[in-house]
Amino acid sequence: MSKVIVRQLAAATALLFTLGVALASAKDGRHEHGKMRRGFGMMRGLSRLDLTESQKAEVKRIMESRKATFESLRGRADADWEALREVSEGSAPDTSAVGAAYLKLRADREALRAERQSTMQEIRSILTTEQKEKFDTMAQERKEHSGRRGMQGAPGR
Repeated sequence: MSKVIVRQLAAATALLFTLGVALASAKDGRHEHGKMRRGFGMMRGLSRLDLTESQKAEVKRIMESRKATFESLRGRADADWEALREVSEGSAPDTSAVGAAYLKLRADREALRAERQSTMQEIRSILTTEQKEKFDTMAQERKEHSGRRGMQGAPGR
């Protein structure tokens, strides 16, 4: 086989492997029926910070101000997830179309992650020093828990 064909096969195999990982993650609870999970756990954890009524009102204002942005980002991600599913079905999916659809979905996820991070930073800015420490500890615990969950099913586990 020529080097060009070997490279193309390697690229196609890598792309299909990536698609398989994406589809498998959809079935392991990170997605529900092909749609990205709604909400984020840190918001539920805010109740552990003993927020004042004023802080609760400010958190609500922050969340309401970002609601349309989150809905738009989620809608785009859901549409792109469906597009990925559609181009990957069939006996011989076009690897370049699958790759492009996957990259769009990955960009959507990054945009959602950035918006969540920005929202959490805005919420953090209204906390007292003690609440910030607790908030940061909760965020670190969530990150560690998320990392462990991501390793389940990995080789050697």
